[in-house]
Amino acid sequence: MEKLVLAITAEHADALLDGTRAADHRTSPPAHLPAKAYLAVVGTGTVVGECVLGERSGRTKAGWTLPVTKARRYKRPRPVADFGLQKIPRSFRYV
Repeated sequence: MEKLVLAITAEHADALLDGTRAADHRTSPPAHLPAKAYLAVVGTGTVVGECVLGERSGRTKAGWTLPVTKARRYKRPRPVADFGLQKIPRSFRYV
């Protein structure tokens, strides 16, 4: 399974990790799915949790729908440098 760091807003990360949101929407989704995604909150330089992104399931006005499963919040946010990156990517980056 591929692994990637996914740039996401704090509100969307919280919704995915709390289970109130079951999918993420991307205008340009990753090509290699399913993939383990590390959720990097934009503007903080930290990764707050992880999940599994499934295959694209359709396109909406918000972009391609990527189902999310196995969402897990970390006890403490981890710096993005732990994943081999200097900064949070614009959308996503394979690691």
